[in-house]
Amino acid sequence: MRVLVAAAAVLTSGLAFAQQAPAHLTLYKTASSAACSGDQTVWIAPETRTYYVRGDPLYGKTRPGGYNCRTQAEAAGYRPARAR
Repeated sequence: MRVLVAAAAVLTSGLAFAQQAPAHLTLYKTASSAACSGDQTVWIAPETRTYYVRGDPLYGKTRPGGYNCRTQAEAAGYRPARAR
């Protein structure tokens, strides 16, 4: 009985972690290929899990990186870069 309870606890904690994991985000090479009709196109910096808006000095400059839509970036767990 104790083994079943322990196994259930491990499975439950694994499911909770899987639900909290951020979604995968596709990075596009050009802003136009991101096709963000009605949404703001942002530059994604995957190593820092941040995004930059047009006008930021690092918009389109970090390596690695790519373009995507702001709404999708936020849904995947990315946060806006701090203002400089």
